[in-house]
Amino acid sequence: MILKSGFFHADPHPGNILICKGSEVALLDYGQVKELPDHLRLGYANLVIAIADNNASLASQSFRELGLVTFTKCENEQQELLQLAKTMFDTKMPPGVAVLQPFSEDSSIKKISVEAFPEELFSVLRTVILLRGLSVGIGLNYSCAQQWKPIAEEAMLASGRLSTGRKQKRRCSSLRKLYPGD
Repeated sequence: MILKSGFFHADPHPGNILICKGSEVALLDYGQVKELPDHLRLGYANLVIAIADNNASLASQSFRELGLVTFTKCENEQQELLQLAKTMFDTKMPPGVAVLQPFSEDSSIKKISVEAFPEELFSVLRTVILLRGLSVGIGLNYSCAQQWKPIAEEAMLASGRLSTGRKQKRRCSSLRKLYPGD
């Protein structure tokens, strides 16, 4: 919903989700719906791709495109921005971590301060954090960025910001990261 149209359910807590027969899921209570302007929807699509591909350079570019202004207190700014993006906009928990501690001493939030954050993105952030809580609660550690990457690529293709060739190149690059010896 976020990536395809920009119009989305912004309150996916357990009371607003109904599991139906088969694999269908129904969202209830549309009291909190938001609409993301196209420039932010596509900027977020770019960030989803960056997180899914573990691409620090693209994450940094996406932050700027989204209007996120940061102040860095560390040497490896791009890598920390990628970690910050994962903490804020992905559901996957780091290996061996049962509870996310976003304000721990080694956290990217301590190394990079966010000085400007577009208000339209707060609902996206809240939605992802609610989804992370749901997945942790049911014992499912997955990456929404990995799941949403094909949808993000389609949004970028439809907007003309990603060519079919670049999509294929990104896919091959991602496979090389997963299978470096092949």
